[in-house]
Amino acid sequence: MSIRAVAAEAGVSTGSLRYSFPSKTELLVHAMSMVETRVRSRIAGHVEIRDTREMVLAMILEFMPLDAERRAEMDVNVALIAQAGVDPHIARVRDEAYAGLREGSRLMLCRLQNAGLFRPELDLDVETTNLHALIDGLALHMLMRDDEAFNAEAVASIAAHLDSLA
Repeated sequence: MSIRAVAAEAGVSTGSLRYSFPSKTELLVHAMSMVETRVRSRIAGHVEIRDTREMVLAMILEFMPLDAERRAEMDVNVALIAQAGVDPHIARVRDEAYAGLREGSRLMLCRLQNAGLFRPELDLDVETTNLHALIDGLALHMLMRDDEAFNAEAVASIAAHLDSLA
């Protein structure tokens, strides 16, 4: 992700973009903030789903690159991860995003637990790690593949994982 590429995609001059975002760091931080706001808003729209498993599945799918908007969000996340090794400010934002998804994974599992859809012998911490890894891993594979059949397999895999917890 470069300032030039973003400016071209946005249909603005590089100078105009640099006026608002003098550095790549500022651009990435702003983009990640937008991603977080959008994802949180979409997730909030699923809270009213009565069936807890379906609600959790719908929430998880908001992290998956199943359409152009979510693919772009995943691209921002990957760019953030790539830049984190050379920029401590971006590393902090990356770490916050990581912690947010991990906590979100835990909260979704707690919803399943409260609904009796989480076997008592399961370890919540281990299952949080498993769900977090499943979301991140499948999202990355979906981004690389951009294949409808694979996307359907990924969604089925997540649904099967949720079913295996009950």
